[in-house]
Amino acid sequence: MAHLEHRTTTLQNPVTAIQQIQTLQVFNGGKPCGWLGHMPTGFWFHYASNTPQQHWVSLLMPPSTNFYQQAELFPVFAQHIDCGENPLSQLHQLNGQQLGSLSFANPDNPVVTPPLRSPPRLAAGQRVLIANPNTPLVRRPFADTLVHHSSTWPWVQILQQLKKQGDPNNRLQALRWALQAQHNGEWVQHPRPDLAPYQQHLYGFEAVHAVLNLNPQQFNALAKNKHWFVQVLHEVARTYCKNFSAEIKLLQHLLPYIQQGHLSAYLVYEQHPNSKPAVLGFDYLPAFIW
Repeated sequence: MAHLEHRTTTLQNPVTAIQQIQTLQVFNGGKPCGWLGHMPTGFWFHYASNTPQQHWVSLLMPPSTNFYQQAELFPVFAQHIDCGENPLSQLHQLNGQQLGSLSFANPDNPVVTPPLRSPPRLAAGQRVLIANPNTPLVRRPFADTLVHHSSTWPWVQILQQLKKQGDPNNRLQALRWALQAQHNGEWVQHPRPDLAPYQQHLYGFEAVHAVLNLNPQQFNALAKNKHWFVQVLHEVARTYCKNFSAEIKLLQHLLPYIQQGHLSAYLVYEQHPNSKPAVLGFDYLPAFIW
């Protein structure tokens, strides 16, 4: 199987060495589920087995099809990076810092760096995942807290008010993280929104543009046509969300911020053995700080 061959090269440079990664092993919820590769004609993803019951990497990429191939990086992976040069190297460098259940490892050097237990110094617009020092490591063997620069606090407060207006009974998954956010002097922190606090597993996070199989540029073009944009988002809610009426009500409050590019909409889902993932609903993350 030629497409499973992997190769890693290093380009030497007077300042640093840049690792050119051709293949990544993909994990979902910490369990290996396949390989992502790059070749001159585009990208491919191969599930680890032909078992339809294994974890899905995307709502649009069920394991009933074992091998996927296309010219551009698959949206479920591209949503985490800027899609510039060396996209697989960018995914590897994230080292699990992206939200959602997916993580990546270089098969040639499968080393995972332990999560930080205190936040580093952050600049405006930066964020980091850390391990909460007040929570026993035995219960949470991964980063469980999201930390932002202090400048994000006014925006988080706006989201808190929008959540209370659009979902006063807190029925929905969306923006619960904002209600739990705290301003601690140098930074703003809250539980990571893709974490199931009791079951201790990670939810999948898939950007709406990825669910629609659009790249960010195509999604932004769609957003400029307010009539069609609203119709598309409502249809996504009706298709995937159990409480779609409540989802649409909250969505109406957040729509101007989504259309202006200040807020990104995601579908949150959890894996179920022997069946397709169950969508819990929408969640919304500030686009300019994540």
